[in-house]
Amino acid sequence: MKCALIHYDVNRISNEPGNKTVMKHFGHMPNIQLLYVAGVLEKIGVGLAYYDIVGMDLSNFELEKRLKSFAPDLIGLSVYTSHFHQAKSYVAYLKSFLPDVKIILGGIHCAIYSTETMRQIPAVDFACTGEAEMVLPEFIKRWEKRESFEGIRGLVWRDGDNIKYAGKADLCQDLDSVPFPARHLIPNHKYYNFISTRRNYTVLNTSRGCPFHCIFCEAGGQKWRARSPENIAAEFAECYEKYGIREIDIFDSSFTINKERVMKVCNLLIKNGLAKKMIWDVRSRVDTIDEEMLEIMKKAGCYRIFYGIESGNSEILKKIRKASNVKRIEEIIKKTDKIGISAFGYFLIGSPGETLETCRQTINFAKRLPLDFAIFNCLVAFPKTELYEKYYLPYVTHDFWNNYIVSPEPVKIFMGRPWTKISDERLRRIAHKAMLGFYFRPGQLYRTIRSIGSVEQFRRYLNAGWDMFWAYFKKK
Repeated sequence: MKCALIHYDVNRISNEPGNKTVMKHFGHMPNIQLLYVAGVLEKIGVGLAYYDIVGMDLSNFELEKRLKSFAPDLIGLSVYTSHFHQAKSYVAYLKSFLPDVKIILGGIHCAIYSTETMRQIPAVDFACTGEAEMVLPEFIKRWEKRESFEGIRGLVWRDGDNIKYAGKADLCQDLDSVPFPARHLIPNHKYYNFISTRRNYTVLNTSRGCPFHCIFCEAGGQKWRARSPENIAAEFAECYEKYGIREIDIFDSSFTINKERVMKVCNLLIKNGLAKKMIWDVRSRVDTIDEEMLEIMKKAGCYRIFYGIESGNSEILKKIRKASNVKRIEEIIKKTDKIGISAFGYFLIGSPGETLETCRQTINFAKRLPLDFAIFNCLVAFPKTELYEKYYLPYVTHDFWNNYIVSPEPVKIFMGRPWTKISDERLRRIAHKAMLGFYFRPGQLYRTIRSIGSVEQFRRYLNAGWDMFWAYFKKK
């Protein structure tokens, strides 16, 4: 069997939280989920081709040429609900020149809208709603033996005119048994994010799930499972030795959930010498980190922490279920800065109960903290989150996201925020102005310039700053 995996490009849409200017300059990172799928497929002997449209700079002509030459039996794509219609169009494009190829979709969208996805895209043959290593080996085995797919949990498939689904697959409990992402299939030197400083650069996951219950996150409350420190250190070593990677972006929902594990990972990186050869960053929460962890992370090569701060108002923090308070946030950010780790703050504008006054408090709070970087996003209710179920659906007459995927064309109207009286346009302007106000201060400009590690990085910052400034005043 031969399978092609495609990381295709998507355009930004209105129902996303990210500032458009920020997203434009965000960079291009490897699709780590799809690379895990590649690793699983290679392990079971599937002939594999991997195409990253942006990373490999592939035109449609070149992609068509390569796919026709490879002649895959199956093509796999990842799908996000907010980009559902783009996935739908991309499937139609693939079928236009490979009409007989089978197509399988995966990603969190398929887990939420399993059978709906198949109904809305008749050209799709399968959907994977579970983790790749728990679904694909049995699926491939049955495919090659031409056996029925009955009973494969985590798989949606067509049986004549019927769509069948055997239910959710079990979660993988032994993450150490999962093959490392197939980074040999991609141009590792091409990847970067907006504020990364070294190449080669890659993304890495050390755990899955999240034990916390933030109301805006699809991953909230999912069972947290972690890889062993030894397994993580082994992947660091492979990245350094095999792929020449010098910067790693750890994309866990929060790397610092288990202190003992963090300490062991750091000690292993120090012991094997990688702490002095590589730099890495993590996502964290102020309620899961302390000074001892910060100190050993710094020694082990951690140079930046992305903190989900969200708000400078204690009542809003409670409403969105962030187990922290303003005092604790300030304490941890100051300790992070003092130890010499760069702090990045994520902030949300438009949370339940948000007012112009609470927006002002959040923006002033961000300016008061010793942050090197900050992003202010407008809060969006994604499907199956508590924010959507509790704060959106009871106050409207329609299921926005369900209507979005069943409509023939993308829903162009914004879904709205019934949990706050501030209009969408006002919130967007507040968030954009907050970005300008945060970065265009003499002290902050100095902090930003101080962090620049290359001419390329300087160009990225200069272009993004100009676009941000121009975009705001163009709309004013």
